[in-house]
Amino acid sequence: MTSCDSQAKRQRQARALYERGVQLRAERLSEEAAECFLQALPLAENGDDIALTANIKDNLGAMYNKHQLFEEALTMHRAAIADFKQIHDSVGMMTAWRNCGRVTKSLGLFAQTKAYYDSAFHVATLLMDTVMVNDLYLEIGRDYYMEIGNYPKAIECVHHAMDGGLDGNDLDIANMTLGILYYYVNRNDEAKPYLEKALQSERAGIKMSVYQTLYGIALNEKNIKMAMKYEERFLEYMKLVEKENNNENILRIRAEYELKAQKSEMETLHRTKSFKLYLIIAVTLSVALVILLIVRKRISDNKIEMERFKSQVERDQNRIHELVSDMENLIRTNDELRRDHQTLSQKELLMTNKIMSRNKVFATAQGLSEHVTADALNFKLSDDDWADFISLTDLVYDGFSQRLLSLYQKLGKWDVRICCLSKNGFSNQVISILLDTQTDSYYKRKTRIKQMKMNLVDDNRTFEEIVAAV
Repeated sequence: MTSCDSQAKRQRQARALYERGVQLRAERLSEEAAECFLQALPLAENGDDIALTANIKDNLGAMYNKHQLFEEALTMHRAAIADFKQIHDSVGMMTAWRNCGRVTKSLGLFAQTKAYYDSAFHVATLLMDTVMVNDLYLEIGRDYYMEIGNYPKAIECVHHAMDGGLDGNDLDIANMTLGILYYYVNRNDEAKPYLEKALQSERAGIKMSVYQTLYGIALNEKNIKMAMKYEERFLEYMKLVEKENNNENILRIRAEYELKAQKSEMETLHRTKSFKLYLIIAVTLSVALVILLIVRKRISDNKIEMERFKSQVERDQNRIHELVSDMENLIRTNDELRRDHQTLSQKELLMTNKIMSRNKVFATAQGLSEHVTADALNFKLSDDDWADFISLTDLVYDGFSQRLLSLYQKLGKWDVRICCLSKNGFSNQVISILLDTQTDSYYKRKTRIKQMKMNLVDDNRTFEEIVAAV
């Protein structure tokens, strides 16, 4: 009897911790929620409530995924699926399969991602769960087909989701996603209506993304006036997002615009100095040529007065020497200007590094490049960190990721991240550490990207040379 009471008490404690974790997760306190689920799991595993154990594992997997512990997250979700199968809980299996799809998408395992989403979709269809069906269409379109670069199929899936009846935030996300997808396939006229609908959202983050896309469309259409307007709105909502979320990524985006302005100012200064230098050299050479012509003419026309004219020639020659000396000084000035330009370039590089170093991905990679320690290996990188890193790489290398995707449309999100790390000059060892994989595995992954995603089987260049050429 005592043993039964003890087991029942453990089950009550497990359920209380689970329900508290669910509440904390709804309040977006992910670390506190994960702690509750971790405490609840050993209490529930030895009991008879398999459904409770399965739900704890599935929720704990979601918390691991949020903190980029993808392997641990996938293990938990798969264990939850096994438990749900044991008690024939179709709804639980459907949810766990969808969660597995989300994790494998983050790992770049797109074949497994499709399989998990298809399993969840099959169950949702059998259960006639229209809400889940619509959510899965939106996720498959946005998180799978859009990631692998199959934009037409992504558009089709998001349309299915909208036709099924989305509302609220999901509808706003769908409109924003369709606008971005149509922009990616250069169908700007079709993109604009969806982007306008997405602007009805109450979320500043969605509006910020919409105005960023409208800014790109306006630039493509060479409508500078509208581009400036959209840029102003983008900055306005960026400030709102910064105020709401206190997000350092917004501060970095603002720094990007400051960097652009300073780069433009330095380039203008250099062009002005170069123009003045060329003008002085041209005038000096013209004067020297005129003097030489005068000297020759006088010598030719006044042979009889050679002796009298000799002194004048000597003066002219002295003048020429002075001019040559002036030209040498100008050349030295040109060298000084070149050094000034190099100094400006170095300052620009330092400024770029200063901006880039604020990004967690860049700072982590830089730290690993300098010295690999236990502390350096203890890092966590979010999707926002990676998105910020790619945005800064685009700034420094003039839209690198857009050019990359326009050339190699099969590249996925992690492929683009790898290319951006390579573009920034990080070593294979550093990149393999960031990917949490062995160096040999990273070499194989580079080969797969080159041969399967870029279709460059016969290209003799290395992966790094291909990325550097983009």
